[in-house]
Amino acid sequence: MSPPRPDDPAAALNQVLSEVIDAILDVRQALRRVAETQALHAELDQLLADLRAWARMLADQDEALGVSPLASMATGASRTPQNPWHGAASNEEVRRIVGEHLDRLQHQLSAALAEQDDDQIRAALTEIEQGIQAHKRALSDL
Repeated sequence: MSPPRPDDPAAALNQVLSEVIDAILDVRQALRRVAETQALHAELDQLLADLRAWARMLADQDEALGVSPLASMATGASRTPQNPWHGAASNEEVRRIVGEHLDRLQHQLSAALAEQDDDQIRAALTEIEQGIQAHKRALSDL
């Protein structure tokens, strides 16, 4: 397996995967700042589970294309979260930071969808996009 060329639709897919990995790191940090008894914690826990499932789905799509999913990006262990969390954070701040990350992920998804011709990949990206919209609504309702 080889890394994708920059003009290859797999490159856009990998940008989404990279953003999903960043989101996983941020949501794990956010979970540590919210009490387990709060509804926000339950929503973040579900979001984390979905992000992990989406990362696996995107990696599977890469492999189906013959592309090594992590050949052109840093692994989760070698990344520094984009929003370093220092000390306590209010629920409002957690929702804002996670929401901003979901906005970035949604932007990457839109760009990747515009570059995809493969129906299976488009379906996977659309499923993720719908999931992100649902999580954004759930976060704003808390």
